[in-house]
Amino acid sequence: MALSEKLAHYARDLSFTDLSSEEVHGVKRFILDTLACAVGGYDGDSSKIIRSMVEELGGPRESTVVGCGTKVPCANAALANGAMVRYLDYNDSYLKMTEKFFTGWHPNELIPAALAIGERQHVNGRDLITAVALSYEIIGRFVDSITVKSLSNRGWHMATLAGFVVPLYVGKLLKLTQEQMVNAIGIAGTHTPTLGAIDAPGEEYNMTKNIGVPFVARNSIIAALLAQKGFTGPKRVIEGNRGIIESVLAGDFDTSVLLKSRDYPTISQTIMKYFPAETCAQGALTALIKLANDHNILPEQVKKIRIEVDTRGAEHIGDPAKRYPHNKETADHSLYYLAAIAIVDRAVSVDSYTEDKFTDPTIRSLIERVTVEANPEFDTFRTGGTVHIFTTDNQQFMCRVNYPKGHFQNPMTDEEIGEKFTILASRFMNEKQIRQIINAVYHLEDLDDIGKLMKMLIFKNTVSGGENGEKK
Repeated sequence: MALSEKLAHYARDLSFTDLSSEEVHGVKRFILDTLACAVGGYDGDSSKIIRSMVEELGGPRESTVVGCGTKVPCANAALANGAMVRYLDYNDSYLKMTEKFFTGWHPNELIPAALAIGERQHVNGRDLITAVALSYEIIGRFVDSITVKSLSNRGWHMATLAGFVVPLYVGKLLKLTQEQMVNAIGIAGTHTPTLGAIDAPGEEYNMTKNIGVPFVARNSIIAALLAQKGFTGPKRVIEGNRGIIESVLAGDFDTSVLLKSRDYPTISQTIMKYFPAETCAQGALTALIKLANDHNILPEQVKKIRIEVDTRGAEHIGDPAKRYPHNKETADHSLYYLAAIAIVDRAVSVDSYTEDKFTDPTIRSLIERVTVEANPEFDTFRTGGTVHIFTTDNQQFMCRVNYPKGHFQNPMTDEEIGEKFTILASRFMNEKQIRQIINAVYHLEDLDDIGKLMKMLIFKNTVSGGENGEKK
């Protein structure tokens, strides 16, 4: 059997009863976190553009676009909602350290496709939970199978893997046969390699960062729908001649890891974000805010800030090209900017990324005093960081954080995830609607049609306390 056949067999056989109670609860937590990111990203410029486009394209009213309530073809809903999820850079991370490089993924970028197809097919909550658990598990195995050099260090973007994962859980929700699922992987996988130019070192970021996975997910849904109608694709798209292992990964892939059941589900090793910023910055930001608060450090008292993060983080968010960001997409990946914001505001939030802050003289002056260094010790901790602050009166303060809030070694509580959703949603929804959504997610296995959940995510006029209503 080809690898795609073996994966399809696993996907077809997985059932809700195969999941532990801990995994089921974990899926609910990450679905709520994903919905928080989607609602929070509603006002993003890129989100608005994509919503406008999918509305203009029209088509069958299959799946709901979060917020506005417009119903569009399922593939386009996955694109629009996926872009919202990605916009704030508030979404989760699954990271693996190989010999020298990090390989990472944001698994909850896969959830909008499950919601879109799930609503189209009127699936129940148990089926949605199973599909999301499957998506996390398979992407985790793909990440773990890359043994030496990450996709990004080969010039590719992580979205490249989505075309090999989305057809599996989407196909499950569509009730594809194993053969149809294999064809869907073949169709999507051959068209999924995504250039690393989306977030390349030395380059300022742009809106394309927000649609890496959503764009591939949209195309993968189309691939699954084609396969359902009998369209065929190459079975050996993973391991075959000029498949992804040979063409993209140069043979750097352990197929046994891809197929092997593990002692832990991927979702239990996935990191949530406490701050809306790049994953590698989470520990450093925790340390910065703690030092600023504990010692009442004001911007004018700072002589120098030296930050140590993991090797990949030093390259990724310590990139000199990102020192003075001009847009949201670059700012949330600039540790220089984030450090300055943390000192000035003693917080990093969705309000940290505005034109006024990008040009603020105090913030720009602080940026000049920040240095970022690689500390390989943090390659093991993944999101840790050490901060040294030197003040003008010759004092020095230091704080090290190995596992910031949200790391699976220091997880956010259900209440903290609910608070994250509430803060982001309160701009658009009243308290009753917010409570309704949180309750629905934590009782998802009792829901007979996830379309009911999607309807709860509609708000009118994008004002606080808006009423539910579907845009016609």
